[in-house]
Amino acid sequence: MATITYAEKFNIDYKKITPAELKVVLEKHARYVGSKQGGVRASLKFYDLSFADFRGACLAGADFTGSKLAEADFTEADLRGALLFGADLREAKCARANMAKADLRGAALRGAEMPRANLSEADLRDGYLMRQKDGELKSTAPEDAHSQLSSARLAGANLSKAKLANAFLVQTDLRDTNLSGSIFIGADLSNSDLTGANLEGADLSDANLSGCKLAGAILNRALLRDTNLTGACLVGALLDEVDLSTANLTGADVLQRLENIDERVRKILQDHREWIVSNGHKGARADLSKHDLTGVDLSKVNLSAALFGCAVLKDANLSGTTLAMADLSFADLRQAKLIGADLRGACLERATLNEADLTNVIAGPMELRNGHGWPTKFGFARFVRAVLNGGDFTKAVLAGADLSQANLKNTQMAGADLKDAVMTMADARGADFTGADVRGTVDFRPD
Repeated sequence: MATITYAEKFNIDYKKITPAELKVVLEKHARYVGSKQGGVRASLKFYDLSFADFRGACLAGADFTGSKLAEADFTEADLRGALLFGADLREAKCARANMAKADLRGAALRGAEMPRANLSEADLRDGYLMRQKDGELKSTAPEDAHSQLSSARLAGANLSKAKLANAFLVQTDLRDTNLSGSIFIGADLSNSDLTGANLEGADLSDANLSGCKLAGAILNRALLRDTNLTGACLVGALLDEVDLSTANLTGADVLQRLENIDERVRKILQDHREWIVSNGHKGARADLSKHDLTGVDLSKVNLSAALFGCAVLKDANLSGTTLAMADLSFADLRQAKLIGADLRGACLERATLNEADLTNVIAGPMELRNGHGWPTKFGFARFVRAVLNGGDFTKAVLAGADLSQANLKNTQMAGADLKDAVMTMADARGADFTGADVRGTVDFRPD
């Protein structure tokens, strides 16, 4: 669907401004924000500011109503509470920009690059510009006045409590975004990538999520009344206290539940044991992907190279279990016991391990015959309030992982990849971070 801006629809003439004039406006606005003498709020309504360089600029509360900002660079700019009503921000660069509480109603954001931008409490609902005609106020809105976020790249952005009712977000990159408490009533998110996104408490009533990727997403307590989820991928998603009775799940990829679970698991483990002993010539590799194994006891079992992708292992006992080279990506391991488990070379990318007990876990690299080590992967995994005390995470990949409030006391993190990981209120006393990559890590405070 082509995006039509207000100015294009109604032939509104854009104003022009030279780079020197714009510099003066921005300097005065910065003084205005800082309550300094000579400060003047920036009013840039209906200006042509395409390709303008606003990197790191102080633009809090600035007025860009209806302006053309296509491909403008707002990287790390402060746009808190800015008025961007009906603005054209197509393909704008807004990485790490602070747009909290910004007014983006009716804005065109198609193809915008917004990774790790802060859009908390931003207003992205329908927007209608008004102008006076024949003594009356007339709407200047085009036929489609929805906020246009289609094809935008918002990976890792914060849109908590944002207002997105009726917004148009088709094929949008929303991986690992914080959308908790946001309002999406009637929004079109079809074919968008919401992998690992936090939608806890979001209102998705009447929204179109057909074809969406929701693997590993948090949907706890979300409202899904009459939501269209046809063909969506929901495996590995957390759905606590969610009512799906009125949602359309036609063709959706959802969790499978095993009948006679104890008997089935026993047979799978027997075949897997034979598969290991015979080097794959007999038996069968254990495949429990996309199955609900809540509370299962698999302690001290050899499950090397087993498949648990998108499985629910909440409250499971995996203490002393050998899971070397196993696939546990997107698995729900909340409150699971993994005390002393062998995870060398395993893949736990985007797994949820909140409040899990990983005391003395072995998660260093798996040494291969060629002399190289295969690292254990925890990219974008969640470890909120998890216990990792005494664990060996040598050279483990924890990029983008959430270790908030985790117990990391005496852990071995030498050579680990912790880029962009979140360590807010984590207890890292006695942990060894020698040679670890901590670039972009949030609240990294080694002992």
